[in-house]
Amino acid sequence: MNPKNIYGLSFVEMLSALTIISMLSLGATHIQAIVINQRLYDSQSSLHLLIRRARHDALALRTRITLCALSEAGICRQDWSGNISAFTDHNGNRQLDPNELELSRVDMHPSVEVDWKGMKPTSSLHFSPIGVTFVSNGTFTLCIPQQHHAVKLVVNKQNKKYFIAFLSE
Repeated sequence: MNPKNIYGLSFVEMLSALTIISMLSLGATHIQAIVINQRLYDSQSSLHLLIRRARHDALALRTRITLCALSEAGICRQDWSGNISAFTDHNGNRQLDPNELELSRVDMHPSVEVDWKGMKPTSSLHFSPIGVTFVSNGTFTLCIPQQHHAVKLVVNKQNKKYFIAFLSE
């Protein structure tokens, strides 16, 4: 048998190939975790900016601003996932009437679930014309289902000041 006609891999070449494949698979798992965390922190940051913008608009326009997830009919809904809007709410009915303006909106990533736990009503967050929340203090929890990652955003009124704290689980 002629050694030049034999094709195959040596033991060292086989081990090298297995090592490279193992490292790539471990790296892919790590990259997936990074993407999940980045998606959550991006959503948290977008929501944080929307809340700050709503407070600023309440002060600048000297009117009540409502922050909620609007339905197609313009009514605040309980499910906070999806689009979250800030709009002028002159009569405080928690719906976008024809004479009111939608000032800003954030489109949350479809895989991110948003949950609001706070004072009633749980379908909206209000800022008064002086920039404080009425009784809308509470915590937003953002998570991706079937993952063990979640971040929180705390909205709090203390001594007529507005605080937001970032927490992670």
